[in-house]
Amino acid sequence: MVEEKGFVLIGAGLPRTGTLSTRAALQKLLKGNIYHMSSVANERPDHHPFWRKAIRRQVSNDDWRTTLSEYRAGVDYPISFYYKELMEAYPNAKILLNVRDPVKWYQSVKNSILRLTDTLASWPVTWFSSLSGTRDTFSLVGELSDTTPSFSKTGLGMFSSVRTGESTAVQYFHDHVNEVKSVVPADRLLVWEVKEGWEPLCKFLGVPVPDEPFPRVNDTNEMENVRKAMVAASWLMVVVVPAGLAGVASYFSFNSPVQYLGMLAGYMLGIGLVRNMLFSAMLNHGRDK
Repeated sequence: MVEEKGFVLIGAGLPRTGTLSTRAALQKLLKGNIYHMSSVANERPDHHPFWRKAIRRQVSNDDWRTTLSEYRAGVDYPISFYYKELMEAYPNAKILLNVRDPVKWYQSVKNSILRLTDTLASWPVTWFSSLSGTRDTFSLVGELSDTTPSFSKTGLGMFSSVRTGESTAVQYFHDHVNEVKSVVPADRLLVWEVKEGWEPLCKFLGVPVPDEPFPRVNDTNEMENVRKAMVAASWLMVVVVPAGLAGVASYFSFNSPVQYLGMLAGYMLGIGLVRNMLFSAMLNHGRDK
């Protein structure tokens, strides 16, 4: 049975292997917070300096324990990317390896998180994210998703492997799974698919099986809606609104700095309102309904 306090489970499965459903399940089983990439993107901007240090391999075991002190477990990237470092920081933690069909995994990454990330790195979204103060967050998430792991035979990270094509991505998936199996002692490891449900997971953790359906969180449609909303908001606030404001200034023959400052203040207020609406949607994205 796992301990009732502290960080007790390290998720070593790659993104898009049912990690949001797993997060929802673990929140019920472990009765606490579960770290996920959405924690980095939406919930914990105060952790961004830590993750930039982690990318540079400049964090200690104490740094890991301090950053994750409020959490019972973690799944998805960036947790699963650093599973070996976390095993050193938490030598008694169990390791959960989410798996799925590797071709379906490739298709899921390509059509969801990679598509969203590529959109966030394109114009005019880059200008909007700079104006709204979110560009650093998007950049960090992209960097964490494409850092090259030690097992990579191609020198590519996850996103670069998927961009290269199906065979390279599938090989990346297999290399990751094989490395985890070779590194983690068998008595600390559960290789598991979310379709297996509660029983194997509860047995592994030594906790009772809940009397309720296993959570199924499929966020693909929500992610696409967020992507489309970001594109629409970017065109609106970077192209349409500025062009309209320029037309207003010309039509009314603005000639006073006060007039232009008032217009600029209104524009920045609009940027803030749109940003808050988008982040509200992103914050709710993928939560167990």
